[in-house]
Amino acid sequence: MNHKERVYCGVDVSKDHLDVLFKGRPDRFENSVKGARAMVDRIGKAHYVLESTGGYERMAAWLMMDAGLEVSIVNPSRVRHYALSMGQLAKTDPIDAGMITEFARTAKPEPSEKPSKQQRMLVSLVDRRQQLIDIRTMETNRLETAADPGFRKMVKKHLRWLKRELESLEEKIIETVHADVSMEAKAMCIRRIKGLGEVCTTTLLAHLPEIGTLSRQQVAALVGLAPYNRDSGTSSKRRHIHGGRQRLRACLYMAALTAVRCNPHMKEFYRRLVEENHRPKKVALTAVMRKLAIAANSSVKNPEFCIAV
Repeated sequence: MNHKERVYCGVDVSKDHLDVLFKGRPDRFENSVKGARAMVDRIGKAHYVLESTGGYERMAAWLMMDAGLEVSIVNPSRVRHYALSMGQLAKTDPIDAGMITEFARTAKPEPSEKPSKQQRMLVSLVDRRQQLIDIRTMETNRLETAADPGFRKMVKKHLRWLKRELESLEEKIIETVHADVSMEAKAMCIRRIKGLGEVCTTTLLAHLPEIGTLSRQQVAALVGLAPYNRDSGTSSKRRHIHGGRQRLRACLYMAALTAVRCNPHMKEFYRRLVEENHRPKKVALTAVMRKLAIAANSSVKNPEFCIAV
């Protein structure tokens, strides 16, 4: 289908429901396999557009992709800003579904790429790893303030269990990457960059599947490390990063802390920004994060020229 022939259907995704406004008629389905199939049976062939909602959209999106339908997953802030630009201040599930459809007719988003089975598994495993790490952090904090011996014993027992689970999860993540030839090749290139360890490599593969196909500007924007201008007339304000994929940005922050210590190129780059250009350390560290993301993308894009950085 070309853009003129496409029939768009916006889907407002929540934890429990999938709301649509198709041909002026609102409808609601369960956010489950059964509900997504009922939605497709009711609406039929269309270009479905869903907002990225922290993973709640994945099940329905992947099911429709498996059925051969065109699906686009878009940034919710773009849809909201579009609604505000159209003077739409009210916000309900049917209204949001209608605004997603209107946004799609205007922006004409390209269909999202269907992830492979291994890619889907990697996303789930990497997300689970982060969940367990967050729980471990909370339990460690509780242990520091625990006074009762019985309570400390329970927390330590839970921490030992979390350690075993994380070790088992790391093995599954490595097996998943090894099972996919394409992902393993990408991982080999990313690992050659000092500072990008196993955790950051698998996070990039899971949450940046486009890696290796992007330009320098695109990869910086996707990970939320592109500095945007704030100029107007004679005023030229300081640039700020904005948006992007938070999980990747958090991972690259930890990688940058390592890189400025063990990667000679990044260490010198960081030193020059701080000591010679008098940039704040946080700004310099953000620049290192951006440089690591660009280096990882370039390494995957040109594996024949892939060298340790």
